[in-house]
Amino acid sequence: MTRRRDDSHDGRKFRAMKSDTWRFQGLMKTLLAILCLAGLTAFAADRPNIIVILSDDYGYGSVGCYGADGKLIQTPNLDRLAKEGRRFTDANTTSSVCSPTRYSVITGRYCWRTSEKHGVLGMFSPLHIETTRLNMASLLKKQGYSTAAIGKWHLGYGKADESPAWRTDYAAELSPGPLDIGFDYHFGVPANHGDLTGVYVENRFVYGLRNGKIPAHMKISGPDRDNPNFKATYTIEDTESHKNEPLDLDAPHRVNERVMPYLTEKSAEWIKAQKKDTPFFLYYTPVAVHNPVTPDKDIAGTSKAGPYGDWIHELDRSVGGILAALDEKGIADNTLIIFTADNGGVFHPEREMPQTVAYKAGLKVNGDLRGGKHTVWEGGFKVPFIARWPGKIPAGTVCDEMVSLADILATTAAIVGEKLPAAGEAAEDSYNILPALLGKEAPAARSDMIIHSSDGVYAVRKGSWKWIEGVPAEGIKRKKSDEFAPRLINLKDDPAETKDVSAENPEVVKELSTLLVRYRNGGYSREMPPFIEKMMPKVAELTKAEGSVILEESLVSLPEKPWTASKGAWKAEDGAVWGVQKGAKGTGANLRVPVGVTDGVLEYQIQFQGGRHSLRIEAGEGKQSFRVEISATQVGLTKNPAPGEPRDQILPLARKAVELETGVWYPVRITFKGNQTTVQVNETILSGTHELLGMEKKVLNFLVFGDKAGFKNVRLVK
Repeated sequence: MTRRRDDSHDGRKFRAMKSDTWRFQGLMKTLLAILCLAGLTAFAADRPNIIVILSDDYGYGSVGCYGADGKLIQTPNLDRLAKEGRRFTDANTTSSVCSPTRYSVITGRYCWRTSEKHGVLGMFSPLHIETTRLNMASLLKKQGYSTAAIGKWHLGYGKADESPAWRTDYAAELSPGPLDIGFDYHFGVPANHGDLTGVYVENRFVYGLRNGKIPAHMKISGPDRDNPNFKATYTIEDTESHKNEPLDLDAPHRVNERVMPYLTEKSAEWIKAQKKDTPFFLYYTPVAVHNPVTPDKDIAGTSKAGPYGDWIHELDRSVGGILAALDEKGIADNTLIIFTADNGGVFHPEREMPQTVAYKAGLKVNGDLRGGKHTVWEGGFKVPFIARWPGKIPAGTVCDEMVSLADILATTAAIVGEKLPAAGEAAEDSYNILPALLGKEAPAARSDMIIHSSDGVYAVRKGSWKWIEGVPAEGIKRKKSDEFAPRLINLKDDPAETKDVSAENPEVVKELSTLLVRYRNGGYSREMPPFIEKMMPKVAELTKAEGSVILEESLVSLPEKPWTASKGAWKAEDGAVWGVQKGAKGTGANLRVPVGVTDGVLEYQIQFQGGRHSLRIEAGEGKQSFRVEISATQVGLTKNPAPGEPRDQILPLARKAVELETGVWYPVRITFKGNQTTVQVNETILSGTHELLGMEKKVLNFLVFGDKAGFKNVRLVK
């Protein structure tokens, strides 16, 4: 008994000593952080010029200093940056596709916290960055910097209204835009290289716009008539897809082979025009190496990796143009340059494309990483990241610390001595990696990080662990793919991401999946947010419409005549009827029923499990129809093309955003009254007017596109 008491006493002493040790270690870490911060804030007084070069679709293995075969491609200017600066081996984009990462670079926030849950912004999308949101440009402008955004923009122009036909009008003032979020100057390609605009934008208008909604007495600047960077026409052959006709804009058009040299020239001119006593921030976004692959004539054929290798040479030459401008002005020593990319390289070796030619020649576009652009694999996120700041960043060094491109904002704030707002207010997901840039001994800025694929699949990194949630965004059709299945990967043991080790490590799965949910629901990750349980979706309760019943079908089983099921798979289960589209390019599963009503109310319930729904209503004479479109993110009312009209001649009548969750039954009510139709989906209501809507409704077609959608309790009264 006595000995046990002594053992217990010794145990308490050991635990107390251990606790004191932990406290001491914690105190030392805090002191180290304070000392580092004190040293780093001294740099704030230097206020360096800052240049962020964000290349497009540039893979981890496509740079000499990252292991690219020098017999195939040469990147002397990027290699020079690495020799004179610091190269990161674990730098990651926030998305494996461009617009979301660009949003994160500028705002320090994951783009999936906005309405953009998957894919990229469209060419006609409004400005995606709120004009009141802290961002790189507004932060540095506040600090007295001159600011410019030159190159690919792809973050939208204008402010959308509730008009269903709203889209960016490139013949009008493009505002709000970059100048409304803190940039003093903007010269850019609106969306992608090879986009349908075929023009440049300068500040608030298309460059050289001759006819459009131009304010009275305002002259739009433009190029000289003999400028080799422009041509009179821009055709379908100039576009990336070669499928759709370009916009009809009365303005000088881009010459694809001259876009990179011209953007380099504009950037160099802007740098040279800056006052030496005023620091500047240049957000330079080359279109290379995005498709179409269009190296200039003087550089074509210089690579043994084919045209794609030449395109890489074009990008490297552009970086050289920026370095030369700094050297010529004598300001290189007080300029921080960060070179990186918005996502990994395109990798589809099964397709005929320039990247495949390069790959077959031996160029590992993304190094030894799995996958590439769009995917949830490392090839989609891990990108080159090189930083040079002479005298501050140690030359010729390598950093293996995990960083995110979202960290550039917080790091910039640290450089200029700007205190960030609370994590829940701005720069929600941005960490200060200045110690890592400067090669200072300090704890790693971040221990974890969220990445997000083009399909909306989340993954979280922590150390060598990577947890892939495997669930695509609402409305994305599930496919047979490892990306659409939960899996845990140990990147240290399995860098090729071939083995799921979830079963062997359930505690890691639990930790990372819980962390992902906490960051996602909490609204930020710069600090640990409080645990917020996701609220159950609110479902509206609608009383039955009164009137004479024309159609009533519970759909607990497949309905009999006059109903017909076609063009897809239909089955009854769980008290509802479910439709699934067959094939990737199918016309949708169709459940069809004839009716006869002019004024009335149609009610039913719908549940999404990855699909989207269109109710096509045949009305009037002939094959006229209109449709109600319902997805997890949008409700719309649209008149379809009349017989003899082209298929793209649709007329949007109403459109609103919604947020509907998978696995939840939502009420739908469609009211027909005269020439107006009112649609209610859950709590969202919209209305549209057209003479076709006032005609007799003859047939209802319940269409399902993509994955599953279910229906029950269909009821029509007049």
